[in-house]
Amino acid sequence: MKKSLIALAVLTVSSAAFAQSSVTISGGINVGVMDTGAAGAKAAVAHLGNGANAININVAEDLGGGLRGGFDSQIRFNSSNGDRNSSGAGANLFHSANTYLRGGFGTARIGSIVEAGTCAFDPWACTGGASLQAGVGVSALAGAGSIKQAIQYTTPTLNGFSANYTTSVSSRTNERQTLGINFAKGPLALTVVDIKGSGNSALDGTAITDTATSQRGMAASYNFGVAVLSVTNTVSKAVGGATSADITSIAATVPMGAYTLLAGYNKNDKAAANADTKLAVGLNYALSKRTTLGADLMKVEAAGAGTGFVVRARHTF
Repeated sequence: MKKSLIALAVLTVSSAAFAQSSVTISGGINVGVMDTGAAGAKAAVAHLGNGANAININVAEDLGGGLRGGFDSQIRFNSSNGDRNSSGAGANLFHSANTYLRGGFGTARIGSIVEAGTCAFDPWACTGGASLQAGVGVSALAGAGSIKQAIQYTTPTLNGFSANYTTSVSSRTNERQTLGINFAKGPLALTVVDIKGSGNSALDGTAITDTATSQRGMAASYNFGVAVLSVTNTVSKAVGGATSADITSIAATVPMGAYTLLAGYNKNDKAAANADTKLAVGLNYALSKRTTLGADLMKVEAAGAGTGFVVRARHTF
């Protein structure tokens, strides 16, 4: 009888442990004063980056047998005025909100899902302003938006390789489909992002553009210890298959203790000669692991003939 009671108690404790879930809240704010460099532009307090100004709510539960389930979400806000800044028509409350199941087979998600992108290869991490992949002017960004009414599958990582596929499942004629293939091992990182179907609902707050466009981004970086160098190429095609943009980006990040130097150059081979390049340099100073001050200079031909600047502060939690 005593052994039976002990076994029952152990089983009860084990079941309770498996049923426990954890909730994590994280996020950050990135804001500054920016002059875009465009003709007639004036310096103003500016929202810098989308995902850099967000509150993340993540729930995870251990289901036993190596399975985990949960809920991931992100609320984005405009750091210059406090308004909602999540994607989609009507400035949705959540930029992304999805439930997932993870195990040895990989991860499956359903809901509003952030697709693969190339922000990891941008020294400014797509935080706007001087950013090479989501800033003012010539942007080499591929993907990185939020797909509504979506499902996603991500493979396990095997010898540095992983892949993910996301598609909308809706009434659209051209479903949004994104395939990401990644390799990361030692100092080398590679990414290919292939996008087809509807225009994304992620970046401009407008309704989905249900058109047969496509985009492909390829990026590589290598950490030499003294610096991280990266090269990105993004090709966008309009309806009918004509190339609308062909942007190559070359960038460097140089850590020097609490300071980090940032530099990059973009060129769009499909743009007019007076609107095809962007050159940016920047400096970060880490006050702590969570608080960073920074300043940037950028010249963007597409935004005007002048030189712009950013003075910024970022805090994460």
